[in-house]
Amino acid sequence: MFEFEYSDTNYEQLVHAMGAALKVPMQNDHLLFPEAIGAGTLRHVHVPNGLHAYLIDCTWHQDWHIHARTSAEEFYTLRFDELTIPDSLTICIGDEKLREKNTSKAFAYLTSSHYNWSYEGTEGCTYKGVNIVFSKKWLAQYFDVARVDEVLSSYVSLKAESINIEPLDARYRRWMKTICHVEESNPLRKTILQNRMMLLIERFFNSLFEKMSNPAYRLPLTHDDIARVMHIERLLTKNVLQTPPSIQQLAKIAAISESKLKKDFKTMYSFPIYEYFQKARMHAAQDKLLTGKFSVKEVAMELGYSNLSNFTIAFKKEFGILPSQLLTPKKLSD
Repeated sequence: MFEFEYSDTNYEQLVHAMGAALKVPMQNDHLLFPEAIGAGTLRHVHVPNGLHAYLIDCTWHQDWHIHARTSAEEFYTLRFDELTIPDSLTICIGDEKLREKNTSKAFAYLTSSHYNWSYEGTEGCTYKGVNIVFSKKWLAQYFDVARVDEVLSSYVSLKAESINIEPLDARYRRWMKTICHVEESNPLRKTILQNRMMLLIERFFNSLFEKMSNPAYRLPLTHDDIARVMHIERLLTKNVLQTPPSIQQLAKIAAISESKLKKDFKTMYSFPIYEYFQKARMHAAQDKLLTGKFSVKEVAMELGYSNLSNFTIAFKKEFGILPSQLLTPKKLSD
């Protein structure tokens, strides 16, 4: 078993300590896992506004245990993790444990340096994550100070119970993908990283503030219900350029009734299934237009719109602006 223990407050040291433990060279705060341990990468990212993150994308070739030990310093880590678990994974927060078997998990949750945290998994697990560390003082610069104190103390007291609070949806995963894949040579790399990290943090905490204002809040779904709906959401958004499966097909995959699937999906993601899919399509279109490499017509056609006006209406409904307003003059003329 590969075991690694670290302090949850300094991610630059974390990545270099992991490199030393693995006996692999570092390149720009970036390491490759040796084949005997796993296939993938771990790297540290620091952006101008003081945020630090570590990015991991690894398939483990042996059993593994990663443990963040407690610290006297008060720091918080916002974890955006996607895990595929062919055998088992144990998540520990403080003295509480959550065991998962033969499933996939994709969730965002918050941990504190005052509690032990760990993942203990088996060979074959895949772990993709964007983990961002910050202090209470840093967070208070962006949100109301009194509210930050109240919510942080309430949230971390939930420990393992809180893991299902924020499932990763298509928007979260899109921002994570940008963070993990922006090229080193991109002159706007730090700006893009900072922007996407702030989007992740702001969306998580705005959602958290709303939910934690009701102390009795819990998702009215069982653990199995949540896993099923998250699986359906991933299937639905795997390729937004294709026609989505029917409700009947999705319900069959989830092994539940159509009415329960529709009800549970809206409970988890706040929108009906096809409205959610349409939003995911429009955000994919927005991402393509923002690259400056595609015209409105090209994006509309890729999404299956034979009528450009229909695409323009759908885009404006979602974002309040015309798709052409995102383009440079050159692309407008294409």
